[in-house]
Amino acid sequence: MGLSKGTSAKILWRSLFIQGAWNFKGMQNIGFVYAMLPGLKKVHSADVDGPAAKYLNFFNTHPYMAPAIAGVFLKLEEQGDGETIEKLKPTISGSLAALGDTFFWASLKPIVALLLLLTVMADHPWGIVPVLLLYNGVHFWIMAWGFNRGYRNGPGGALELGGLLSIKRTKRMSYSIPLLAGMALAALSLWKAADVNLGMSLLIFIGALAAFRLRLGVFWIFYGVFTLSLVWTIIQ
Repeated sequence: MGLSKGTSAKILWRSLFIQGAWNFKGMQNIGFVYAMLPGLKKVHSADVDGPAAKYLNFFNTHPYMAPAIAGVFLKLEEQGDGETIEKLKPTISGSLAALGDTFFWASLKPIVALLLLLTVMADHPWGIVPVLLLYNGVHFWIMAWGFNRGYRNGPGGALELGGLLSIKRTKRMSYSIPLLAGMALAALSLWKAADVNLGMSLLIFIGALAAFRLRLGVFWIFYGVFTLSLVWTIIQ
């Protein structure tokens, strides 16, 4: 017995709305059960209420990691391994959430934001389209691949996803953020829509570089750059 392509597609589609019923008590629990229901109905055709109810406890993870977790649990449901499911519940969601937050929110999103900024500064607004396609292509692929691996290999699939989004790989990718930020700041002085001279751009870039060297974190760098730019605009 296995999930059909149609059922897998339904699970992936529903996982896009995992935060649609977000709540303070269970966070993503309702959305997660909603995503898993097509699979649970295939595994437990006679009575799905009981198996579904046990997933209504607290659940919170990175939205793009949810399909992989659903795949792992559905594989274990097929095997009737309820004990392993209960053991994994408190750990798998948090572990993959940390990797997803670091890879997507702290690395890929800032990179995409800077690329979008550069396309606007270069007076090529249509460049926004391929950049957005790149970001969404990556996260849709991660969701589909993660679900496939999770359902095929159970807990081992979650480990494969963790290896793909490893801290080491994410760190290497994040090295491009200061470079892109420097390019954006250099382009700022040449951008017709901005009244910022080269000296101010260099000052902002030096401040951002110093923050990066002091390991203040990428978000503090962005907030610092934004604040300096705002102050300069006000005093002009």
